[in-house]
Amino acid sequence: MQDNFQWTGRDDGQDPSYLRFHQLMNQAKQHNEAGYALIGFCSDEGVKRNHGRIGAAKAPDLIRKQLANLPVHHYVAVQDMGNVYCADSELEQAQARLADQVAHSLAQGHRPIVLGGGHEVAFGSFSGIFQYMQQQHPQQRIGIINFDAHFDLRQHDVATSGTPFLQAANLSQAHGKDFHYMCLGVARHANTRHLFETADQLNCHYVFDYEIHAASLNKVTQHLDQFIAQVDVLYVTVDLDVFSASIAPGVSAPAVRGIDVACFDTLFQHIKHTDKIRVLDIAECNPIYDIDQHTAKLAAYIAYNYMF
Repeated sequence: MQDNFQWTGRDDGQDPSYLRFHQLMNQAKQHNEAGYALIGFCSDEGVKRNHGRIGAAKAPDLIRKQLANLPVHHYVAVQDMGNVYCADSELEQAQARLADQVAHSLAQGHRPIVLGGGHEVAFGSFSGIFQYMQQQHPQQRIGIINFDAHFDLRQHDVATSGTPFLQAANLSQAHGKDFHYMCLGVARHANTRHLFETADQLNCHYVFDYEIHAASLNKVTQHLDQFIAQVDVLYVTVDLDVFSASIAPGVSAPAVRGIDVACFDTLFQHIKHTDKIRVLDIAECNPIYDIDQHTAKLAAYIAYNYMF
């Protein structure tokens, strides 16, 4: 882990009502309270292996920069744990280091927020919560909720940004655990028939992107509730390509259709209010293709709304 990010930003005054996130982070260095733990995952090796557009490795600190000036309306405990780097294309080792950091943060009482990075971040995040739960709460069930245009259930000889949830399924099954996975925002045109067959074989829940709109949210939340009732804790992962390209242009695979932020907010807050989320990650922000930091701002907005 390396912690080189300097939390700086606008300073409107010393009164607590002026507090911004960068000031909260600098205050947090003096304490070690259990709360949220920011972890950067600086990797796009999985995207490269998946023949996508690289650039997401640079995103974690740019997302932090967008968080820095956001207002703090009430106190939360949050620590910056620094970044995990993928060196020399050694993705599997980086995922293992991320898993250890996630498990360690959970053991300290934190709720990790992992800033990617390509969606290969997901196997590191899942491995971390899986490791922690195996050690501390082996009877409890983990559910994965993935906001994503893609299932990411690909079969490949090595880890990529398209394989994390098949890897998670294999890890679960190797330990005699059921695999609980729900994908929200699936694009029919972005997944092969084989991927749909794999999802069905694994008894995955999924909702298409065109099924997520203002008039359908009650139906979708009912489906969510059925899924969440089956598990004890949640790992939530947001691949920013679930949003329309007009909202999130800075991703490896921009969405032709996607879902909108208002619908996402409703679903995400519904999940948050169950108080079952233990790990959140945000993936695929790619600064090279971003426009005026729209996608980085969206990633920061999601992390912010989770904490506050």
